[in-house]
Amino acid sequence: MSYIKVSFAIALVALLVSCGSAPTQDSSKRSNKKLKAVEVPAAAKEQYKTVLAVVEQKDWSSAENQLVQMQAQYPKLSSVKAMLGWVYWQSGKTEQAAAYLEGVVEQGNIYKADAYNYLAVIYREQGQFKAAEKLYLEALETWPEDFDLHKNLGILYDLYLNQFPKALEHYQQALALNKKDKRLKGWVKDLQRRTEKGRKK
Repeated sequence: MSYIKVSFAIALVALLVSCGSAPTQDSSKRSNKKLKAVEVPAAAKEQYKTVLAVVEQKDWSSAENQLVQMQAQYPKLSSVKAMLGWVYWQSGKTEQAAAYLEGVVEQGNIYKADAYNYLAVIYREQGQFKAAEKLYLEALETWPEDFDLHKNLGILYDLYLNQFPKALEHYQQALALNKKDKRLKGWVKDLQRRTEKGRKK
């Protein structure tokens, strides 16, 4: 649980969904951080598939180069920006990754929560727990039904801040969004047992 594990099939879906469908009316009222959807060119879809294959092989240098090129070609695709920040981080360029993702978040106009999620995990790994918490909570104002935000905030509360009721709350919200996650089910049961024991003491 110490870092985000990217599912590459999901990452591709995220690119298509984040840029291929419009935000809901309710969510657009909550925040102006979301972009109105843009069409994803077929060439961008193919390029992204290629990049994900390279990322899966952990060829960070090649992935970085390809993502930089994609960002120049398709500056509105926020998932590409988020993935580039993640690649910087995985290749050991932590400070560069944090600075880059901070810029993406500050710039706004983000449809998906990926940049927030990756940056918050970097903060967590750096021991900046309150900064990570603040970022998660800010992101949840815009994306209240994001599975990864709830799961990773739960991890932060559980393992790093020892705020177990809050951890359980976010684990349960994440599980409600993805009932098939067996590992998360185990976390919920374990934390329920621990919180119950705490009440009895």
